[in-house]
Amino acid sequence: MFTYPPISDEIINLITYSKEFIVVGHVSPDGDCLSSEIAMKSLLLKLGKTVHMANAGPFDRSEIISLRSDFLPHIDAELAAKKPVVIVVDCSSSDRIGTIADEIKGLKTIIFDHHSSGEQFGDYRYIVPNSVSTTMIIMKLYEAMGVEISKDIAEHLFFGFATDTGFFRFLNAHRGETLRMVADLVDLGVSPNMMNDKMNGSKSFGYVKYLGKLIDRSESHFSGKLMTSCSYLCDSKEYITTDKPSDALYSMLLSVKGVQVVLFFKEISESVTEVGFRASHPSKVDVGALAESFGGGGHKKAAGATIAKNIEAVKKDLLEAVKNLL
Repeated sequence: MFTYPPISDEIINLITYSKEFIVVGHVSPDGDCLSSEIAMKSLLLKLGKTVHMANAGPFDRSEIISLRSDFLPHIDAELAAKKPVVIVVDCSSSDRIGTIADEIKGLKTIIFDHHSSGEQFGDYRYIVPNSVSTTMIIMKLYEAMGVEISKDIAEHLFFGFATDTGFFRFLNAHRGETLRMVADLVDLGVSPNMMNDKMNGSKSFGYVKYLGKLIDRSESHFSGKLMTSCSYLCDSKEYITTDKPSDALYSMLLSVKGVQVVLFFKEISESVTEVGFRASHPSKVDVGALAESFGGGGHKKAAGATIAKNIEAVKKDLLEAVKNLL
């Protein structure tokens, strides 16, 4: 049975006795990342700290776009000169922080994360790969610090959990502790029904049309074991591409019989490609390790990487890599 390990005294003491903090998350943030940042800020404020949140963005998901103004896009020299403690959440490697990584160099850093792959960075780390979300890790920090969770923060903790578990769909057996933690959040006033609407509702017709186009572009490889799809820069001329349909795309392609791995290629520029990796539950392919070999990171079943090559070259390289794994 899974249980969370204790948080070290070094981390508890550093948080307790430091006065100013910057909370940072990964680029292209999802619900777990931003909810973890917000919950961490609330915890630190309740401890009487001065807190800044930072994220390089972009904020291109409909459920999080309204939060953009709450986050600094950069850490200026004046703030860095104050020597705040940096808390990085939901991030498996320093390059996933984006441009902010260079701006926090030399500052004391604590990592709270649940990714199974990536580089070891930061001065102190609390990394629990078996945690289904980083918000569940932050919830454990609230417990360790003796800080009460408000209804508002309970909603953020639940939202991060729901984002990374596909709203309970990715939970495996023997995760009773996780369900008991979620039950505590529901008892604090969280409505799973309303959270589902927040995650999956209010999509535009343009979003649905773009999702349809990505499905139409999907290709089957290696006797149906791999599915791929691509998003191109030119899509923005014909479709509304500001809201990411990738989560729905992964779910639909993974539902195809026999599919073990899904790759989603997104053209960022003529020489940069962002890749999303997903694996089915029966699949033995560790997409976190695969993404790490291309400079990214993540979990065994979900990962990502940004690669400095054009989309066709990246696709060719990854098809060969997945072929060898399958």
